[in-house]
Amino acid sequence: MTRALLLSILVPSLAAAQGFAAWEEAHQYDCNGPFEHFEPADVREHEGFRYEHTGATVKVRRLKPRATKKAVLGALAGIKDLEPETKALLGVFLASFEKADVDAIVIGGDTSSEPDVLDAVFGYLVEATKRPLLVIAGNMERGAALNYAINKQRKAGHHHLLNLDLIHRFDGDGFDVASIAGYHDKAYLHLTGGCIYGDKELDVLERAVKAADDPVVLLSHGPPRQRGQKAIDFVPGADNVGDPRLTQLIKRNNVPFGLHGHILEAGGAGVDVDGRPLPQKKPHASLFVDQGSANPLIWRLNDGSSAYGLAALLTVDGKKASYEILRGPKPGPKAP
Repeated sequence: MTRALLLSILVPSLAAAQGFAAWEEAHQYDCNGPFEHFEPADVREHEGFRYEHTGATVKVRRLKPRATKKAVLGALAGIKDLEPETKALLGVFLASFEKADVDAIVIGGDTSSEPDVLDAVFGYLVEATKRPLLVIAGNMERGAALNYAINKQRKAGHHHLLNLDLIHRFDGDGFDVASIAGYHDKAYLHLTGGCIYGDKELDVLERAVKAADDPVVLLSHGPPRQRGQKAIDFVPGADNVGDPRLTQLIKRNNVPFGLHGHILEAGGAGVDVDGRPLPQKKPHASLFVDQGSANPLIWRLNDGSSAYGLAALLTVDGKKASYEILRGPKPGPKAP
């Protein structure tokens, strides 16, 4: 009997007996875990939120329900390091998320390729906020290294740090996040053993989308294939580079919203599914946002402006959503 077959038999019974930690441990080497479930739910309350784990789905609710029906997500990606300037900017963005009373914070990949930096970033984040933190791998991380860094924090009691490489459906109040980890093009992986996804992983994502009972926010590092120079998959000199299979999945399932932080040149943009630009702070029935890189290193954007670190707020209000881009300040001159 193969190890994979043995695990497929044992995982549900182990999880039922020992809870989500056992299920998580059983899939510790997976870049994208399977869409499987166990009962009864592993229920935990942590810092004002209730988490009901049943394998690849987690249902999360505030212990004290919010006053408004609107749901708000804070979005980060491309953190890359925890240098003093990066840490300071993350603090600014987290303060904005706190002010907006976000329901969760999405960290959409490229946190770091270095295990010690992953430890440092997650160690900082779990102390800096008690909001649910939803993490996926980008094209920088090895899946197993990311899993290990997250598991260390969870074993230390930080249950609000959630690995959406393994959890593919975050069942929120008024929204669902459906996730896929890694990148679709092997040529852009930074490390041997990096996280690549294919048709099998897209099938898992589609199952998570179909299981949703609220409007879906699709979370992936790379964007869907779109059209035009204002799309969130446009790279000067390379044209539109998004994944066409992701586009097909979105259109086949009428997925209304998405967060995709990989294309740094397209950071800070919100578009419809075909790539047509949309204004900020207005409701849209179709909205896909590139939150950009939260690292303060200067980056030239497709619209001609320069970014010194970006983040975003995504507000879901029933069948429509709006977005707001948060921009890091231009660094001042260094003291002599």
